[in-house]
Amino acid sequence: MNLLLVEDNPTDRIVIQARLRRAFPSAQIMAADDPIAMNEHLRRDDCDIVITDYWLGWSDGLSILQRVRDRWPRSRVIMLTGNGGEEVMADAFKHGLYHYLLKPDGFDELAAVTGAAMKSKRREDFDQLMALIVDSLPDGVHCVDASGRIIAINAAARRMYGCADFEIIGLSNEILLPVATRDDIRRLQERALGGEIVPRFTTALVRIDGTEVPVSMTILPMRHRDGTISSVAFIATELGRAIREAGVSSVRDESHPPRHALALSSIH
Repeated sequence: MNLLLVEDNPTDRIVIQARLRRAFPSAQIMAADDPIAMNEHLRRDDCDIVITDYWLGWSDGLSILQRVRDRWPRSRVIMLTGNGGEEVMADAFKHGLYHYLLKPDGFDELAAVTGAAMKSKRREDFDQLMALIVDSLPDGVHCVDASGRIIAINAAARRMYGCADFEIIGLSNEILLPVATRDDIRRLQERALGGEIVPRFTTALVRIDGTEVPVSMTILPMRHRDGTISSVAFIATELGRAIREAGVSSVRDESHPPRHALALSSIH
């Protein structure tokens, strides 16, 4: 954990640093007590948590919050205030404040709030990493919710279907399916929503321009952290050969799901 404390009161700074070091002995805890030190720290590539006083002799908490969010958009900012006022805090939350605590009583809660902020940051980092991984896959992946609407699509699928995000998100999944296969795919989708991994089968998908693309497809249930399933992922590998019309409507098991498919089923 990289943590920056912005506090110009030397007594408060010593107390806060001591509490944080006890709670997070492996964390890198830096301090800024003047604008020169603040500017120097902002040159760093990243910072997980920023704890700032609202009343600073050389700035204020809102200005620090805005500078931090501009430099490190995913950083969690915790503000300490003696009497910042409800309007000030409401404005701070609009600018991305994670939490605020009153001084000095809030010192007792600071370690717990900082720990929760770090967990939140790690979840966001993980989700962003998984999104990057999915968008880097050579296979086309698009996700469909329980109502049959497309809710996400990766770069390979956008190329395969010849569309941009804004052209397809929110539309029915059936626009990507040949009429002859829609009933079969809908049944397979229901199986995936029930928790079953539908193994690879040969079918076809329809590009935005109406041409059909022969693919090998797997359908995965997308599980949330609590185990519930509200969407499925269609993973399609484009086949470099034509599929006869009779074969398009068949659902033929070819093999087990691709290696990366099992990992994708729990990315939520």
